[in-house]
Amino acid sequence: MNKMQKKLITLFTIATFLVPNLVYAKDIDKYSKSSILIDQKTNRVIYEKEADTKRPLASLSKMMTFLIALECIEKGQVKKEDIIEIDSEIASIKGSTYKLKEGEKIPLIELMKGLMIVSGNDAAVAIAKHIAGSKENFVNMMNTKSLEIGMTSTNFVNPHGLPIYDIKNPENPPKENISTARDIAILGKYLLDNYEDEVTNITDLSHYEYSQRGFSKNNTNPLLNIIDEVDGIKTGYTGNAGYCLSFSMKVNKDEKNDIDNRLIGVVLGANHKNKRLESSLSLLNYGKNNFKTVEVIQKDELIAKKYISGIEDLEVVLKTKEPLYSMISNEEQINSQVTIKELNYPIKKGDVVGVIKYYTQTGETLGNVEIISDTEITDVSFKDKIKMLFNK
Repeated sequence: MNKMQKKLITLFTIATFLVPNLVYAKDIDKYSKSSILIDQKTNRVIYEKEADTKRPLASLSKMMTFLIALECIEKGQVKKEDIIEIDSEIASIKGSTYKLKEGEKIPLIELMKGLMIVSGNDAAVAIAKHIAGSKENFVNMMNTKSLEIGMTSTNFVNPHGLPIYDIKNPENPPKENISTARDIAILGKYLLDNYEDEVTNITDLSHYEYSQRGFSKNNTNPLLNIIDEVDGIKTGYTGNAGYCLSFSMKVNKDEKNDIDNRLIGVVLGANHKNKRLESSLSLLNYGKNNFKTVEVIQKDELIAKKYISGIEDLEVVLKTKEPLYSMISNEEQINSQVTIKELNYPIKKGDVVGVIKYYTQTGETLGNVEIISDTEITDVSFKDKIKMLFNK
């Protein structure tokens, strides 16, 4: 990248990322075919555009390959220090590669870096064969895991995302990994919810170097050098899929946000890498400048005091079981609805006796908090037992 290109990117970033309230929801993503933006803490959809339309995934597929590798390491089925010998099949993989050569011996963790940072198709196959014995077995693991975490519109045919053409019938459309923007957001959130450090320690690296192999290459994610808070996740491109990106950006606790949070976004099908970048920046700009993460209610907050059978001696203090956080727009108002069931003897501390539902002025549900008893009444006087009998 020359100095003029860097200057243009810097000017573009200032214009689109730092100026608040100039972008409106209908104008957010002009260039991708599908997109979505959610927050990690509450999983609220902040923006979506054809988020459930099935499209080719390209190298965003490698996010699932990476997840399975992380889980297998966690379970002790493989070790990140495992040495994997590269065979001829792996070395022959085309497209974006880690430049693996037949006979090389590479630690699993380095293959995982090559997978996510430089989008190595060959690294994906090496990981798959090491974990599952074959690509086919690994693909079964990918599809099983996708259903397990709620990716209901996804199907994998290989661990890297390259289209598979029918050589005998080249006119037939290729087999490809297929998913939706919503499903990829689910995958990104799952990765960060369960393996945040393991993921970002790799995906946040703007440059990868493995001196033993003489390998050095920049991360394919263009956002890393533009926004400091961006820490992932994965790029993708094929002719059919277009330019794709799954990205994440930390939102730190400050005077606007009550807690740390993270925005997670996906853009699919842009027709140029610069259009992919512009769509991604616009989504992040919209989320950062127009939304905030607030504590709606605290844990153990007093809701009410109620009486079993209307008897003053049998007072029950009602509190919230957990805190509730929500990401809301700067203009949204939060409404609530409290439902408390009739209290009956005996009652134990911690019994769930009701719920508070929170929603926006347009009726969108933001979350629910259970109401619990903070009082335990398991032994009452004979006098109160008589009162309860007559008050029924």
